[in-house]
Amino acid sequence: MAYDIIGNIAILKGEDKTRKQKLKEARALLRKPHIRTVLEKSTNVKGRLRTIKTKYILGEKTLIAECRENNSIFRFNVETCYFSPRLANERQLISEKINMNDSVLVMFAGVGVYPIVIYKYRKPIKIVGIELGKECCKYFRENLKLNKIPNGKIEVVQGDVKKKINGKEKYDVVIMARPNLKDSFLKYSLIASKKGTRLFYYGFCRDEDIKKLIDNLLKEAKDLNRKVKLKEYIHACDIAPYKHRFRIEFEVLD
Repeated sequence: MAYDIIGNIAILKGEDKTRKQKLKEARALLRKPHIRTVLEKSTNVKGRLRTIKTKYILGEKTLIAECRENNSIFRFNVETCYFSPRLANERQLISEKINMNDSVLVMFAGVGVYPIVIYKYRKPIKIVGIELGKECCKYFRENLKLNKIPNGKIEVVQGDVKKKINGKEKYDVVIMARPNLKDSFLKYSLIASKKGTRLFYYGFCRDEDIKKLIDNLLKEAKDLNRKVKLKEYIHACDIAPYKHRFRIEFEVLD
């Protein structure tokens, strides 16, 4: 039985089974603490908004998840808002790299998980989260209230990073919580960077392809007339058999 648990919702995935088998699995899942709803994932994650479609199986009829991690709570629609419970530890690790006097930009901020966790752990002087999806931004703002984030500490910007990043604001830290898309969006992170900016890029590849991915990013930065230095890269989580999400850290040198 393959499934994800997102707060109060369990989502069955990727298996061709009869209705009877699915109900049996759903009943077993509903016996777990906190799970009140069982859905079935009917499509893969799609597009820049990272949406999915689900089918109701058993339990409370809702698409609204409430998920707790890193001393925070997040509410969102599981179909219209992307959320990966596998990144909870990664978000804590990123938070530990932030200083209190940092200004932080989070690209592809979703429902505000990175910004809120970072604020809870480190309370930097400024956090801006840019998110394309209107639905995600709605829950982002709701999650600021749920987590009692003081007004003005985290700014929510709804729109395309290609249009919202104009170079007027430069940040000490840029976090690219990007989807698995062809476009690297590196150009826009560099527009928001200054000398000394720490840039955290998330890329997707097999283990044997990580060096090629890094070389391509270094070349792209060079083609944009920017100098960056590789600091480190780590395996953040698995996304499929033999394919992983890597966090690659660069320092901007100019």
